Amino acid sequence: MTPIRLTTPGRLHFGLLARGASSPRQFGGLGLMVREPRIEIRAAPSDAWSVTGPLSARARDLVARLVEGGVAARPLAIEIVHAPAEHVGLGTGTQLSLGIAKIAAHFAGLDLSATELAAITGRGLRSGVGLHGFDHGGLIVEGGRGPDGGLAPLLVRSAFPAEWSVLVVAPSQRPGLHGPEEVRAFGGLPPMPESETDRLCRLVLLGILPAVVERDLRTFGQALSELQHHVGSWFAPAQGGVFASPRVAETVQWLRDQGMHGVGQSSWGPTVYAFSDEGPQRREAILQSLRDRFDTEGLWTTASDRGARMD
Repeated sequence: MTPIRLTTPGRLHFGLLARGASSPRQFGGLGLMVREPRIEIRAAPSDAWSVTGPLSARARDLVARLVEGGVAARPLAIEIVHAPAEHVGLGTGTQLSLGIAKIAAHFAGLDLSATELAAITGRGLRSGVGLHGFDHGGLIVEGGRGPDGGLAPLLVRSAFPAEWSVLVVAPSQRPGLHGPEEVRAFGGLPPMPESETDRLCRLVLLGILPAVVERDLRTFGQALSELQHHVGSWFAPAQGGVFASPRVAETVQWLRDQGMHGVGQSSWGPTVYAFSDEGPQRREAILQSLRDRFDTEGLWTTASDRGARMD
């Protein structure tokens, strides 16, 4: 069999919608798949398993799980060509796990959906944005986990305006909460009030989604910023404030002062995103100012209206 390459977009997570015993569903949420930072993996049949490149130690653990589960039927030489850092709010763990599982299934002659791959790899236990984004790309709204604890269903997959540029920047090197720390953080948070869930759902259904369809960047940004404020306020006891750190908060406020729209923190951070419809000169000026003011690099990208692809 010939070698293949798999590329999957990055994931920005805008926020969850519900958490607590009074809610009929847990978590829920929305986010956007973006072209960069992407994950790129190359693989070819081999006489023995090998994994090289960034995050290879994590990938080897996943391969062992796939072999034990019977999904990986033949040895592969896997090269992770490009991958962003883990635990920075870009969904790297989910996209990498689904990508390698998809490759292994392909060489085993299996055509599995992201939902099936998630069940095999143990992903999507809270957020379903990344797993549905892996399949479909675009703007994702998922319905949270039901009483049976199954994976969150996909509610909305919407194309995203190609003319809206997306800024992605990590103003801090400190990783966001993950693993046991994340589990403890959720366990220590109070239930989200029903009135807060109602407000968040209203912002999604009557603010963010219509603005995307109507290509109204200002309204989209206002609704997303308000959603971020509510979600961040609920998370504040776990992360010390509305945002992951004072540096993240300062970066968010500075970008808002520059006229960027919908500025917020992806998941537990520290990655920050912002949206703009301005031209290349203005976008380059923002990047230069980030370097000068915060000694921080950012990148401009666009939404990915395709999920993972193999060639």
